[in-house]
Amino acid sequence: MKKIKPIIITGFPYAFPYYFKVFEYLKNKDNFVFVLPKLWLAKAGKIRIKLEQKPDFTIYGLKSMSYGGHLIRGLFKGWLPGIFFLLPYLKIKYDAKVLYSCSEPNLLTTLCNGIIAKLCGLEHILFTWQNVVSEDRMTGLKLKLSNMLVRLNFWFADGVICGNKKAAKIIEELRSKKHELRILVSPIAGINTEKFRPLSRADIISDWRQKLGIKSDEKLILFYGALDKRKGLNVLIDAIKLLVTNYQLPVTKLIIVGTGSEEESLKLQVKSLKLQDKIIFLDWMPNDQLPALLNVSDIFVYPSVPSGGWEEQFGYAMAEASACGIPVVATKTGSIDEVVQDGKSGLLVEPNNPEQLAVAIYKILKDDDFAKQMGESGREYILNNFSHKVIASKIEEFLLRFTNK
Repeated sequence: MKKIKPIIITGFPYAFPYYFKVFEYLKNKDNFVFVLPKLWLAKAGKIRIKLEQKPDFTIYGLKSMSYGGHLIRGLFKGWLPGIFFLLPYLKIKYDAKVLYSCSEPNLLTTLCNGIIAKLCGLEHILFTWQNVVSEDRMTGLKLKLSNMLVRLNFWFADGVICGNKKAAKIIEELRSKKHELRILVSPIAGINTEKFRPLSRADIISDWRQKLGIKSDEKLILFYGALDKRKGLNVLIDAIKLLVTNYQLPVTKLIIVGTGSEEESLKLQVKSLKLQDKIIFLDWMPNDQLPALLNVSDIFVYPSVPSGGWEEQFGYAMAEASACGIPVVATKTGSIDEVVQDGKSGLLVEPNNPEQLAVAIYKILKDDDFAKQMGESGREYILNNFSHKVIASKIEEFLLRFTNK
């Protein structure tokens, strides 16, 4: 008897174990087949992810044509050429009904998947994070070609999963009203709230603080992520200078974790402001080490700024901090307000404003009860809205709707 698996999922984001973890919370894993890159390279090849078979999952591995880049390589990011031959086989073997491509509508990768899906008689679902309209990101011929590709991808699609509410609004305005397109607002995965949770600080605090050379009475401010201009870390460093000089917070340390193009520039800024004893840089860390570091922190700061037509599209780091019960200070840009509840789980300030950032940090650091209340509200919000369990249920229910057509 044929084993029926109606839903096929592909897309390089799910090569990352952190994102694939969401599927462990599916109600019926037997409904799904995964087609993923055998090898995925990230952060300019510094991170190599080899595909591993997982118990309870049906997974096929294919070679990726491109890991991203400029021009044509960028347009084919995550493209698995072998899917042209594999998809018809999977359609017959499992009586598949749906192909979900976790791939943006401005990529040729998505278009190729959409075409082969239709040739195989499959419903096609795609994904987008894009929360800024094309006209604010590009002009001229590039804008026209991009919009043409996006609309073409919508034509070959039956549904779209949007990573944030602003993306859903953009899709509604771009799609053809003559073409039915179902929309779900959900990130590609949730937060592992079993791993990112409040820990007994006594178990970890002395070890981490000893490693970092931080005294027990010092308040710890944390950031982790890419060290590039979009993250606004130069603004955060200026805010730390204000905290030290204007707010007289002598027992405060900022930990910056990550790598990126702005690393040397940021270190020079720290030196010029004479903050070497206040700011510590740490290299990129595996995700498994972050819960402990979050739990020894007093506040998580994410000073993201708009950059070149880009704005923050979700913010997993902020959600992880909230899941650990840590209050968050972030900026009013992009879709951050969908992750951080201003005045409840954290405080939001205007981007590129070190004065507002310093005031918000000070307000939380000076009031332990206020900080604790925010941390508790943040964890509850993430549990109810962005845990792996919640997101898996939303994605599963949405995709199954297309199997009944």
